[in-house]
Amino acid sequence: MYVSPDDLSAFAWGAPMRDLAAKVGMSDVGLKKLLHSHGIVTPPQGYWNKVHARKAAPERPKQPPRQPGQAGRIRLDKRFSSLIAETPPVAVDGPFESTAVPENLEELRDRELKAIGRVAIPRNLDNPHAGLVQLFRNEERRRQKALQDRWYWNKPTFDTLLAQRKLRLLNGLFHALGRRGHSGDAYDERGELSARCHIGNMTLGLSLTIIGKHRTEMIAGYNRPARDLPASTPLRLSLMRDFRTKVTAAWQDDADGKLEAKLGTIAADIIVAGEAAFRQGLIEAVEWEEQQRKWREQLRRERLAALEAKRVEDLKKSGDLLRQAEEIRAVVARVKAAAVGRDNGISADELKTWEFWALGYADRLDPVLSGQVLSHLRSVEDDL
Repeated sequence: MYVSPDDLSAFAWGAPMRDLAAKVGMSDVGLKKLLHSHGIVTPPQGYWNKVHARKAAPERPKQPPRQPGQAGRIRLDKRFSSLIAETPPVAVDGPFESTAVPENLEELRDRELKAIGRVAIPRNLDNPHAGLVQLFRNEERRRQKALQDRWYWNKPTFDTLLAQRKLRLLNGLFHALGRRGHSGDAYDERGELSARCHIGNMTLGLSLTIIGKHRTEMIAGYNRPARDLPASTPLRLSLMRDFRTKVTAAWQDDADGKLEAKLGTIAADIIVAGEAAFRQGLIEAVEWEEQQRKWREQLRRERLAALEAKRVEDLKKSGDLLRQAEEIRAVVARVKAAAVGRDNGISADELKTWEFWALGYADRLDPVLSGQVLSHLRSVEDDL
């Protein structure tokens, strides 16, 4: 289920945490951690003592406005379903505006450009962004093992001049995004540097590729850029997503300058792309639901057709069985009529026994008497 931040905040301030936790079915410590993870401020220590004593107590803080890329809703599990009303998503046609997000994406870009300002990239990676720390730790572990054992195969992956430049670019970009409350991270994917940005609730994949032809070499079974490529090798940074609205989703080294000089613009463009992805996601969710509806309807029609075919088959079978039963009864009647007054060596008891058996068999075949016909009397719609 999804709830609004304001409703969740009202819930958090509606009763002592221990009482709320009991209603949810979890510990008060666990509930408080959950609320804090969603950015919900909880009442301070002693708040309810002041309320009960009718003393001045702090007011519930207002929730911050929706930021770029944010859904404006918080996902909770079903334990909260009877405690907080579910909030529907933003309508596909908006409005999307909040005090932090203008309706017009160009206006959002101008605002973000002004807020981010100039982005300077340090010459080294001594102050890595949190999103790069794990990558650097893994690199350092490989480096230390390689120093201890010259036969160690898993050597540092990103110690080349070009890879270091890529990492500096990402470091500067992530720090710039961090100024606006967003983040990013990078990781090793089979010896390739992969990265992504987190704009509100949206995650956008990033690709850093070389422009034009370049030398390659086989590294750990993969064809990778040659390790001795210079740091000046032209690069292209792009978002790994298709957009329906007009947004800038790719930047590169060109006559207008290197990527390093464009990081402020890139960060603003990515924030706009995150908001565009959120708005597009609303449309895609409606489209996906419509596709699912059509798929379910197609399955229903196919099932209906199969049931109808089975019903027709059963009806024909009933007709065949009924004809067979009637033919047997006709045979019995003819035999009885032919046997009357004739000396054919068949006693009356034998004839009666045979008649009982033959008519019993006919009754078992008869779809009305056996109940077989009942299997296809109901409408096929009842079986869906």
